[in-house]
Amino acid sequence: MQSAALSTMSRIARRSTPMLRQAIMTSPILLRTRYNQQMQRAFVSPSFVAMMPSAADIDKSVQNITDLFMVARDELEYAEEARGSVYYNDDKETARSAVQECLDTYDVLLKDCSQDQKLDIQRKIGLKIMELKSQLDALNAEELE
Repeated sequence: MQSAALSTMSRIARRSTPMLRQAIMTSPILLRTRYNQQMQRAFVSPSFVAMMPSAADIDKSVQNITDLFMVARDELEYAEEARGSVYYNDDKETARSAVQECLDTYDVLLKDCSQDQKLDIQRKIGLKIMELKSQLDALNAEELE
């Protein structure tokens, strides 16, 4: 902990003006105050920096997720068609990764949005995501049989 504090303090000192740098290096009180301010900014800044996405950003993300959904669904179909062939395992893994990419992108989008935006997104593409999850679950269940 102490070494982390010292490295952070030296980073603060390097970024400061020469006069302030000298004061920081010589004054433990100023150094501690400056370190505390830096730590407060580190903990507070994500809430200020992370702004809600605009409607245009959400529409682009929804379109991206829709495209990923279509790719994942196609990959699931290819895996179904390849059942019993030597390509089945590779197609199945490709389908799983495509589905996972779509689901991860959807989760990240929901995490960054307000409650109203989440409801709107879920209304637009929530059923597609549920369908994709059920198709992946079916593929996994067939593997166990």
